[in-house]
Amino acid sequence: MVWSGADSDPGAFTPRVDFTTPDLHDPHGAPVQFRWFGLWEDDQLIAACARGFSDEQVLALALSMAHYALATLAVHEVGEWYTYRSSQVYPPHRPDPYLPHEEDRGPDGNGQVVLWLTYGSPASDAAGQPRADTSVSADRPPVRREELGILPGQTLDLSPNGITVIPPADRSVTAGVWSAPRDEDASVAVALRDVHRTMAMSELAVVAAHLHLSGQTVFAPTPGSAHRGCLSWDACLTYDG
Repeated sequence: MVWSGADSDPGAFTPRVDFTTPDLHDPHGAPVQFRWFGLWEDDQLIAACARGFSDEQVLALALSMAHYALATLAVHEVGEWYTYRSSQVYPPHRPDPYLPHEEDRGPDGNGQVVLWLTYGSPASDAAGQPRADTSVSADRPPVRREELGILPGQTLDLSPNGITVIPPADRSVTAGVWSAPRDEDASVAVALRDVHRTMAMSELAVVAAHLHLSGQTVFAPTPGSAHRGCLSWDACLTYDG
């Protein structure tokens, strides 16, 4: 977060949040700056300061923005690698000749997939998962594991009772359930969505675990959970962007 303003008036400043990432084409060069997140975030910080938010509140807001940016990029990478029979299931760069370039990427730059994040008190239901009365089990998984492409290093296990994902270089386990499709023809599409949701939630847990402030964990380890001294957060994915 960067604070800028007139030297003669320390109270007149413009808060900004800048996000950078290593350049994939030149990993040893200067980092690349992301600014598509910055416009609305700048506005929120300015509004928070104008309303008299405390330093702790402004810092929590900036941290939430950083979490949102990283979480959005994590979902983007899941979309890049997630395939069914060698075709992307949810292309983050969806081609659409009838939409302007900015819009064809979807609200979060993830095409059809939209990530919803909330911060504050823990949620009562498992974040991003169907409610218990909509889950089903069968004699075999609705889709076959060998037909799916996933993130490099990620472990994906499909069983009649649900989905298990273990992220790369990590031992944390994220479990998902199979949703009950509304009609038989949609069973594969619904199953693919369930797998995607579980993979994305696994990556979001990784983001929360590795986002530190002065060496300390900032966010609760899983969506919808409470952890002493950490900001709670919740997440949901919709597929209508």
